[in-house]
Amino acid sequence: MHFLKLLSLFTKNNFLQLRRKWRSLPLLLLFPFLFIGLVSFIFVNYITSLDEKPLHIGLVDLDQSTETEMVLKLLAESSQLGDFLHMEQVSEDEAKKKIAQDELIAYILFPESFTKKLYNGESVIVSVIGHPNRQMESYFIKELVDSATRHISSSQANILTINYFAKQLDMDSETRNQIVLEQFNEFLLYAIGKDNVLDQQVLSNKVTTSPKEYFGLAAGFFILTIWVLSVYQLLFKEQSKEIQTRMMLYGVTELQQMIARVIVTFFLTTFLGILLFIGIIHLLQLDIPLENYARMFVLISIFNLTFLFVLTIIESIIDSKKIRLFLQIGLTAVLMLSSGSFIPDIYLPLYMQDYLQFVFSNQIFFWLEEILLNERIYVDYTPLLLSIIVGAFATVGISTLRERVKS
Repeated sequence: MHFLKLLSLFTKNNFLQLRRKWRSLPLLLLFPFLFIGLVSFIFVNYITSLDEKPLHIGLVDLDQSTETEMVLKLLAESSQLGDFLHMEQVSEDEAKKKIAQDELIAYILFPESFTKKLYNGESVIVSVIGHPNRQMESYFIKELVDSATRHISSSQANILTINYFAKQLDMDSETRNQIVLEQFNEFLLYAIGKDNVLDQQVLSNKVTTSPKEYFGLAAGFFILTIWVLSVYQLLFKEQSKEIQTRMMLYGVTELQQMIARVIVTFFLTTFLGILLFIGIIHLLQLDIPLENYARMFVLISIFNLTFLFVLTIIESIIDSKKIRLFLQIGLTAVLMLSSGSFIPDIYLPLYMQDYLQFVFSNQIFFWLEEILLNERIYVDYTPLLLSIIVGAFATVGISTLRERVKS
């Protein structure tokens, strides 16, 4: 009875402490929104800068044949490469000058007798001269050219075969060259489009199929986590050894103070978390069944309570305030990374994916994704409730043991 009386007293005192800090509390709750907005702003600006500054590549034709002119024109006007690469036909001297002025990252050189060697079955070398200070981009262009030349070299045998049989038929040179040119055009289009390194891929996961919904849910999960950590730290008040001794004489324990902070933090962050996720659901226009709102409430409650028990365990073990805060922030970052909200599980190594299922943050985010995005109507609460039970017993056990050691 005395334990509950003191617990009620500290809980009331924590609520009054929040009331006294009503000016700073909104700023604390808005901090995750500001952080996400800043990160999004930097990310969007970075993507925009990439769109505004494509890679410029020069095309140099030393052969000056009909075939190479067609190749250069097709490369320069091709829409398959998108806005990321811009190609333009220049002379060799102009290309060297633009490389020196940092206007080109590389230029592709079609050598003399390119077409003649191609038709005669000789080795054809297309050179890529890159910028000395931009080796990564130059290597990228080299891979792009290699993907095309591989198909040109493989189709060269077909062109030679057609040319050989055309000669056997006593066909005039103009007709034979026209046939060979048509075959060259077909193989060129095939080579340009076959291994396009910028080809888009469709992945069957929510990050790519529903990015707005997925990252909206991830942002809500991040904000909720920061709220729990921030409010719990706001309620913590370091006490001198003299005050701790006096409180021990009155029968006050650290466990009572921690549980009081857990209760206040839990109710406040759970209430705010419910409002946050309801707002995200309506903002993203998610059509979910009414009973999934109740499941979402339970999942948020379980996550907040389990996370708070983790924070209290660290507080019970570590005496130093700075080290304790460092460990709590570090563990929060680990829980966020392992939840799958920042980096989806499918992008992590397989040996890590096997252990993520034992992390409560990963399970919570998985079930939130299932009921909110995948319209699932079932949640397995057993491992989640076990996490709460383990956290509660660990908090009580470690705190009680520490009190006995001190006394």
